[in-house]
Amino acid sequence: MHELPGKVFVTGQLLPEQLIDLHEKGVQSLINNRPEREALNQPTSDEIESAALAIDMPYNFIPMAGGLSLEIIEASVEAYGEMPRPIVAYCASGMRSAALWGFAHVKSMGADSVIEALNNSPYNLEQIYPSLRAFSQDEGGA
Repeated sequence: MHELPGKVFVTGQLLPEQLIDLHEKGVQSLINNRPEREALNQPTSDEIESAALAIDMPYNFIPMAGGLSLEIIEASVEAYGEMPRPIVAYCASGMRSAALWGFAHVKSMGADSVIEALNNSPYNLEQIYPSLRAFSQDEGGA
């Protein structure tokens, strides 16, 4: 699990039974960026959501399959803006969750700060840096 600014952690696939431990360690909210049926034996969003709701942990399903869209970025901005922190966001490895965190925060933090945080993560996300810079300067959308 890797910590990003703003009390956000990104990680790979979580299992329903891991949520109690995360909650006991102070995690307040969960964002699932992993599409359904991406891998065999992957818990469904409903299974994760049921486990989260059983411990009063807010849950948001924002799957990212394939390319990035403005709709996914806007949903991420909304989730990060409304959910109590600390937040854990996950996907298969944590890479997509880290990228979405970057796009969700680049307008408030600035491209340089987001890129610095991503450079300090275990994920190689250099390919998105030009898009992050462009998106940070875009007046429309999220």
